[in-house]
Amino acid sequence: MYEKPDLNTPLANLRTNTEAWRASLARHSSDERLGKGIAWDVELMEERDDIAAKIVEDFATIDAELSKRRVIDSATPSAWTIDRLTDEQIAACKADWPELGMFADSTIRQVADVLGIRMVRAMAQEAVRRAPGVLDGLKARASE
Repeated sequence: MYEKPDLNTPLANLRTNTEAWRASLARHSSDERLGKGIAWDVELMEERDDIAAKIVEDFATIDAELSKRRVIDSATPSAWTIDRLTDEQIAACKADWPELGMFADSTIRQVADVLGIRMVRAMAQEAVRRAPGVLDGLKARASE
């Protein structure tokens, strides 16, 4: 079953850490550094090293999630994905769209979780349109 990956957390961390990096760079190039000496510069560089390590961790987390996905269940932030349908919603869709009866509920759920119920309906409609031709072809082969 498709599970939405949590990419929102590492993406939010990446935004926060990138902003901290920029702030550190701004502090380093500001008038604040005047007269503070090399020790202050080194301290800022160490601070940036810590931030850089966090940014690398964020990218590693995102990369690990993206690397284990196939195209059909590509990892995306939850804002880009479709919420999982409840059993009641699937039943209502099947009542409204009888062509969905071609597929098992588990198939509908898996595809709808990734692509959306409207795509499942479009697939069912296409199958209904093509079924007579496919069945005629199979009958012709069987009679040969």
